[in-house]
Amino acid sequence: MRGAFSLAFFILSLGLLERVVAFDLSRKDNLAAYWGQDSAGNQKRLSSYCNDTTIDVFPIAFLYIFRGEGGEPVIDFANVCATLICNKWDDDTYSGTDLANCSFMAEDIKQCQAAGKVITLSLGGATGEVGFSSDSQAETFADQIWNQFLGGESDIRPFGDAILDGLDLDIESGTPAHYAAFVHRIRSNAGLTNFTAASYALNVTAQANATLALNGNATIHGQGVDNSTTHHGHKNGTNTTAVIDVTNRKKYYYITAAPQCPYPDAYIGAALNEAPFDAVYVQFYNNYCGLDQPDEYNFDTWDKWAKTKSANPDVKVYIGAPGSKDSAGQGYVSAERLAEYVSDAQEKYSSFGGVMIWDISTAHTNNRFDLGIKTAMVTSALKLFPEELPRNSTSPTGTSPTRTDTADDSDTASAEDCEDEDHSAESSHRRRVNSRFFRL
Repeated sequence: MRGAFSLAFFILSLGLLERVVAFDLSRKDNLAAYWGQDSAGNQKRLSSYCNDTTIDVFPIAFLYIFRGEGGEPVIDFANVCATLICNKWDDDTYSGTDLANCSFMAEDIKQCQAAGKVITLSLGGATGEVGFSSDSQAETFADQIWNQFLGGESDIRPFGDAILDGLDLDIESGTPAHYAAFVHRIRSNAGLTNFTAASYALNVTAQANATLALNGNATIHGQGVDNSTTHHGHKNGTNTTAVIDVTNRKKYYYITAAPQCPYPDAYIGAALNEAPFDAVYVQFYNNYCGLDQPDEYNFDTWDKWAKTKSANPDVKVYIGAPGSKDSAGQGYVSAERLAEYVSDAQEKYSSFGGVMIWDISTAHTNNRFDLGIKTAMVTSALKLFPEELPRNSTSPTGTSPTRTDTADDSDTASAEDCEDEDHSAESSHRRRVNSRFFRL
């Protein structure tokens, strides 16, 4: 880990890299939280949840229809940006399609990325209309997603000039076939065919050493480098500021999945063995093997899969948990109980990477469930692995970039909005209502 910091520091000082992000996939205290479906009924704009260091990854949910009107996908982010409003299709869509133009979200995405957050797009959901009939169809769809949301180019960019950091597959319906072809094509488009996050880091180390050698400088040894996007401060408290270019297309793109805890997963299980995923957010809720069923809880099964069957030997397994009692039909446990599961996994399982929460709005409403479990994870990790560099503070008064938008995050859409047929006075960034409700 010390080598990871030295690498980042020297490369930055020499101006060899334009983008260094705070996320480190190799850690055992990362926290991912889904945003987009307003489970609590008071969801704020994405950037509102990036004002502290609690959350590391935000999968934004969902792109829930693969092939909609005009051959374009359909996205839905509940009260912030959706296509179905008051049982009517919103006018703010691309012509001839049901694909919402959420380009105003570019500012939020880039602000969160500048604060070191990884922002991915989650495909599927509990009511998704998804699936492929062939590898060829999956690869064509991968090209479409690459061009519209990731590092490609298209006249249709639902998030404007924002470039997401990867994809999440929460596949809970349709046929399980051909998802490996989809993942391989995304990695090919990104130039990552032969790389995982760990091997990508080693490649960056090699390139940096070659550049340093050409300039007559000593090489940087990459021992302990787990992820090229690592950025930590010195143990003595000295911090460095990363130079972050959130529009840089040449970066590592993460691919994750959210399987159900019964193994193997019925919809994405085959792909997990056939294509390299960076992490799996296992849903330990709404199932017999959930967190509320300690005798059936099966993280050990997923750890064994990670070590023996996963296409990526460095894959990380997350404990997926509801953010409140209302977030799932069953499986909710308190932050204190979840912390016990976390400490056990940190100590026993090398594949453990952190916790996933569904979703951020309910976690915030539930007495900052997210902050509680993040604090517990970090504290436990420091006790178990004192040799690792500590994280930044998890204080909710962090220092993310100042927002410049004027949206009132306290506003929530209500049924009254649907009673008024005259929408001419509404802002183009108005709050959207009656979105399809998803629950993982």
